[in-house]
Amino acid sequence: MRTSHRQIRKRILDAKSKISDEEFFSSRAYNGYLTDLAEAATKRYKRPLRVRVVADHDDDTVAFTDYHGIYINACNHITWSLPTRLLRSMSLEGFNAHECGHNLFTDNRIWNSYFSKLEKGKFYPKMPDGLDSMQKLHARDILEAVLDETDTVPYQVIMSVAHALQNILEDGYVDARYSYEFPGSPAKGIALNNLRFADTVPEISEMINRKYYDHSIVLNLLIQYIRAHEVNNLSGYTGEFIDKLYQYIPLVDECVYDDDARSRCETVSKILIDLWPMMQRCFDALRDKQKQAQQQAQQQKGVGSGSGSGGVPTPGQSGSGDDEDDNGLQQGKQAVEEDLSSQLPKAAPNFTMKTTPVPSNGSFTPDPGQMNAIRAQAERVISEESDRIAAHLTNSITSSGSGGVDQNSEYDGYDYEHAAEDIERLLEHMAEEKVTEELEEELSEELQREANSIRYGNAHRNIHITVNRMARVDQNLIDSYNRVAPDLLMLSKRLQRSVSTALRDQRQGGKQTGLLIGKRLNQHALHRTDGRIFYNSRLPTEPINLSVGLLIDESGSMCSNDRITRARATAIVIQDFCESLGIPLLVVGHTAWSSHVELFSYSDFDTYDKNNRYRLMDMSARDCNRDGAALRFVAEKLSKQTSEVKILMIICDGQPNDDGYSGSAAEADLRGIKLEYARKGVKIYAAAIGEDRPRIERIYGDGYLDITNLQELPVMLTNLIVRSLPR
Repeated sequence: MRTSHRQIRKRILDAKSKISDEEFFSSRAYNGYLTDLAEAATKRYKRPLRVRVVADHDDDTVAFTDYHGIYINACNHITWSLPTRLLRSMSLEGFNAHECGHNLFTDNRIWNSYFSKLEKGKFYPKMPDGLDSMQKLHARDILEAVLDETDTVPYQVIMSVAHALQNILEDGYVDARYSYEFPGSPAKGIALNNLRFADTVPEISEMINRKYYDHSIVLNLLIQYIRAHEVNNLSGYTGEFIDKLYQYIPLVDECVYDDDARSRCETVSKILIDLWPMMQRCFDALRDKQKQAQQQAQQQKGVGSGSGSGGVPTPGQSGSGDDEDDNGLQQGKQAVEEDLSSQLPKAAPNFTMKTTPVPSNGSFTPDPGQMNAIRAQAERVISEESDRIAAHLTNSITSSGSGGVDQNSEYDGYDYEHAAEDIERLLEHMAEEKVTEELEEELSEELQREANSIRYGNAHRNIHITVNRMARVDQNLIDSYNRVAPDLLMLSKRLQRSVSTALRDQRQGGKQTGLLIGKRLNQHALHRTDGRIFYNSRLPTEPINLSVGLLIDESGSMCSNDRITRARATAIVIQDFCESLGIPLLVVGHTAWSSHVELFSYSDFDTYDKNNRYRLMDMSARDCNRDGAALRFVAEKLSKQTSEVKILMIICDGQPNDDGYSGSAAEADLRGIKLEYARKGVKIYAAAIGEDRPRIERIYGDGYLDITNLQELPVMLTNLIVRSLPR
């Protein structure tokens, strides 16, 4: 199957125009792009992270990090609220940077200690300093409420507020620190997400009208301030909520620029203590919700388990009601948690692994001008799709200047051209990958048609042949190849140098002296007594047009003595050698069972992608082997090449074995196939390992290579190729 480059290019452009944002962001190319960004920031600290991006509109997950790496849902409510692919990509880069920031800078040991101590009725690292007498009473009440098992509502509210404050402050620190360390596109993505996230918080009067809990309103104002350094107060509200925010701003500003997480722990404790009176206002409402959920759970349990009137337990039930009580308690707790969380915007959860932060030299001092410039850029790019007008936290509003409105028709955008180029490059790569996959599937179908059209002879009458070719290569095969290939590629380089030298000598021609017979007498050699006094002149030749085929036995017996491992290593060397010198290569593996032949196409003359080297890692010992059918398939394809020299190498153990196909009859079949295709210009050589040599020589004659020692492979293959060249 041949497809012109123009047709392939047209298919790539068509595919590119049809790629949706969901396909693009969840593609392997984009996942690799974000992984590269993550590793660029984390690898230097020996904390490399892989990134997995999915596009699921039914999943309300934003992003998180676990032991497998970073997980981002491209369809999260923040990213998908942006109108263009470029802005969505910038948002995803921001979430990627945010998760990397937690990986690098969050001290999870400190926070684990904080919450474990709080659950035991203690503040970590200590009771906050500077508390007045009333605040000390509030602190005591909080610690007592945490330990009170008779009423779970205060405990749930306290832990909910503490976790919310930890998220708010730690996110503020991580974003500021990461933007300080990496002030390029990651910082812009962080700023964009923070502004968009702050937009999801309702305006103060709206929260009051919707009867948000008082402490939730204050938490939402803190979220807005830390994320965007402003709050939504279009109604001009003045009162205790704004007063609280002003009261907390100095504490917040100090702790989010401190490398020591304990400073943020103390700030959480101080705000928690100060908010205690506000938190108490919601207890009665939450207790009512808890009670309703418990009653509803008990009613549902009674309907589901009762066998008649009177609530008599059915056989097998204890009737004690312990399970019902436990279920009711869980339903009540869940109702309280859902009610509390519903009044805060959904954010990416903090990094939860027990890691330590990378070493630091104390508090960092970001450049306010730089931070404001980054935030201003993010505000500018989302201004078209947002009606967001927020009041700054100032005492008065002033303006200066001459006024007027100007149009800047020469504005060409600012600082986003590289991001657009990156996305365009990824789109091109993704479209090319998609088209290549389609072409590989078409190639697989073409290979099957070729296999069906070949006449395999009487020895293989009624056999069934299946050609297998991976249209897409999994990442694990790529990783496996990259682990084992470096040393083998050095052998390929040696082979390339020696073969190139031999081919260059052949092309240049020259004078061949010291011959026993010849057409010309060498007068300068008449003194010799060994009779080598003749010479011939070799004419320069054209570059040798060479094609290579490699057939690998993948029968079960190849697993012993590392035969399949050596075969795979040999294939890696030959594949790199042929690809580097532009030599057409065909690599096929084969196995069989019950007259069913399985062929595995690793490299083909008409291949389109550049992943053949990775497909070789799928080579393995499988079932039986019907060598004759596989040999005829590969030899037939090779014979149709227009190359002047056609070399077919077979790696096997010399034991053909399938139902009705073994022993001397099978060996005779193989000798016949070799003779038949030798007449068609296909030179067949067999390679074996150690003790297989007698069997291989009995079948294939003197066309033999011993690949037991791979270090000798370059010399053997060079000699083989030179022997095959026309004289």
